[in-house]
Amino acid sequence: MYVMTTCPPEWKDSDTLNRCEHPDGIYSDPLLDSPLTSLSTNTTYQNWHCAYCHGDLDAATTVIWAVSVTCVGSDRPTNLSDETIAEHLSFNPPTSEWKLNISLSTSDMTTSKSTPGYTRTQGSTDNNKQGIKSYCLLEFKYPEMDLPTRQCYPDDVRRCSDSWEDDEVKAQCEAYTARVCSGGGIYRNWHCLLCNHVHVPEPCYFSAVNSTIFFSDPSFTMLLDWSRLKKGACAPSEKYDPISRVCRKIFM
Repeated sequence: MYVMTTCPPEWKDSDTLNRCEHPDGIYSDPLLDSPLTSLSTNTTYQNWHCAYCHGDLDAATTVIWAVSVTCVGSDRPTNLSDETIAEHLSFNPPTSEWKLNISLSTSDMTTSKSTPGYTRTQGSTDNNKQGIKSYCLLEFKYPEMDLPTRQCYPDDVRRCSDSWEDDEVKAQCEAYTARVCSGGGIYRNWHCLLCNHVHVPEPCYFSAVNSTIFFSDPSFTMLLDWSRLKKGACAPSEKYDPISRVCRKIFM
């Protein structure tokens, strides 16, 4: 998907510039690392920092993408909301890992089995507590609403065949992006398809199987939907961050 990944040339704040154009890739701060889409400019930004340097952060028109958190090797504790579980998430900078460390009464636990990557610790008989410790993976989730986007595909044909002689078609092939497919090939646009001697465009079909992570051990997923978190507790310019447990200024 096409997203804005740079700041304007006139932007001078080096810290914001670096965080926009060179994100750490480990999502140590999910609220600011999440992609977001501006409904007022029809632009999706790589993260908060990119939107900030473009001055495109408005509480009424900015949609921050939710974060899907999958904790591997444990079953979901019962009777706990996503927000409550998120409050027990922590990021470990030395190992660049997200972990879930939660302590519950034994009556709240779903099961007593032990599996790889899943650790249960029995506390004293006085407090009758057990703990869950597991590793978690973060993935951004496209908002479930009609947002303006342009999907992008890898390995498309962007130039004409060497045998093609029409310079005008060659220029059009290299001028714009509106991908079409034919015979299993992806072409940047109809002109690129034409100048590679292909005349029958077909629908494009793409599979996300290669990007899907499958777990054999027990796991559960929770969703951090920033638009639904304690909406009434924060100022209009703020969002509640359940991991930090504070309202944070996000909008201008």
